Amino acid sequence: MTKLPTLKLLSFILFTFFLSACSRNTQSSIDSLNAILDAERSPDIAESHIRSLPYPASIVTINDRKPILMILAFVDSFGDSGAKQLTWYAADGGSITTKNGRIVHTTGFNTNNLENLSSFQATPPAPIKAMSWQAIYDWSPHYRYHFSADVSTQSIEDELITTFLWEQSTKHITEQIRFTSFEHDLVNEFWIAPATQTTKAFTVKSTQYIGPNMDKVNMLMIRPYVEPINTLSP
Repeated sequence: MTKLPTLKLLSFILFTFFLSACSRNTQSSIDSLNAILDAERSPDIAESHIRSLPYPASIVTINDRKPILMILAFVDSFGDSGAKQLTWYAADGGSITTKNGRIVHTTGFNTNNLENLSSFQATPPAPIKAMSWQAIYDWSPHYRYHFSADVSTQSIEDELITTFLWEQSTKHITEQIRFTSFEHDLVNEFWIAPATQTTKAFTVKSTQYIGPNMDKVNMLMIRPYVEPINTLSP
C-alpha cells in the first residue's frame, strides 16, 4: 500500500464535468452510474474496481450488513454560505445525501428514511466548527416531522485513517444528540480532514444514526469529494 502524507485529490475538473453532465441529462447519467455500480454485485467490493473508479465514491455499511459501494451523483449548493450538498447513489436505487459530511436525507432504506435534517439556523453547522446547536428531524413513512434535538459536539483526538488507497490525518469528533420530545440519545462520530491552504475541510469517515431506534450508517469516503478553496477575487 502506498502511504501518502495527505490524501491526494482526484481531478476536480473531471468531477465538475461529470456532475454538470448529471444536471444536463439525468437519465443518461444514472445509466452510467448503474454501469459502474453493476460491477460491484460480487460478494465483496473489489479493490481493483475501486482503484479504477474515476469518480468520488463511498463504502457504506448499514447496521453492520454487507458493505455497498455508492457513487457521487450530484453536487448542489444552497444558501449564502454555498455549502455543498452531495448525493451518493447505490446500485439498488437508494441514495444518501450529505452536507458538511452529515447525513441530511436518505431514500431506499428498508424501514425508515430521513426526509430532512435541518436546524433553526440556515443550515446545520459543520461538525468541526459546531459546539452546540438544535437539530430538526423529519422521517418517513408516516407524518413524523419537526422533532427537535439538542446537539453538543466534542473533539476527541487526532487520528490517522488508513485505507489501501491512502492515509489521512483527521480530527475525531463526536456529537451527542438528545431529543427534547422523548427520552432518547444518539451519538454520531466524524473523522474530518482539516482544511489546508488549498482545500476545505472534509469528512473522511463517519458513523451516524438517521434517528432513534433507526439505521446506523457507516460511511468511508474511499474516494472523497474534496472542495478546493476559491482563491480568485469575486
